[in-house]
Amino acid sequence: MDGYEELWGRFRRDRRLEPGGHTNPEWQDGHGLSVSFLIPVEAENALEGLRPLREALEPFPFVSLHPDHFMHITLLLPGFLAQEPGADDELSPDRLEELATGAREALADFPPFPAELRNLNAFPGAVFVEVHDGGMIGKVREAVRVRCGLAKPPGPPHLTVAYIKVPEDRAAPDAFVEAVGRYRDRYVGEIEVNRVELTLLDLKKEYPEPQTVATIRLGGGSPKF
Repeated sequence: MDGYEELWGRFRRDRRLEPGGHTNPEWQDGHGLSVSFLIPVEAENALEGLRPLREALEPFPFVSLHPDHFMHITLLLPGFLAQEPGADDELSPDRLEELATGAREALADFPPFPAELRNLNAFPGAVFVEVHDGGMIGKVREAVRVRCGLAKPPGPPHLTVAYIKVPEDRAAPDAFVEAVGRYRDRYVGEIEVNRVELTLLDLKKEYPEPQTVATIRLGGGSPKF
């Protein structure tokens, strides 16, 4: 798994943009609802801390800023909801119940913990803020992943603040790379991670409210690694 500095170094070197986000038809592949494990980001201090970052990104026409209600840290993307699954990335309603049960079992011994949000960074398809918590969210993600039999995600946990909306791959303007770089060392805020939510997302809408299927509260014990 690449770390934050590796991701930033690659983005700064390649300076490439690509279509990003859940409304990308290529990613949707004809599906209407995606399934996610996520951590909501609701702390007022964190949302206030995002203001200067949003202001720096707003002038770029290919940047689609996330509204407050869409702020979250994605842990895992199990797949797409389907009444009659026919592909590996399609899940039945019964499978949702299995995922919720598995996550509760995996997280029963995890205590709530703080996570610091800081440093702007970018993928070709999104701009995000890094999460620094001594690796705890990574351990939460791995516990749920193993218990639920899910694929390992490709990158470190992060808070996406904007999608890149371009019709096809293109070069990133120098001014955009510089705008992100100005906030590479920037404190945003702190959140308390006390729950994980299993959600559905309506892929027909740009920024829908995630529909919560199950709320898994951290148990308050000592995790076993």
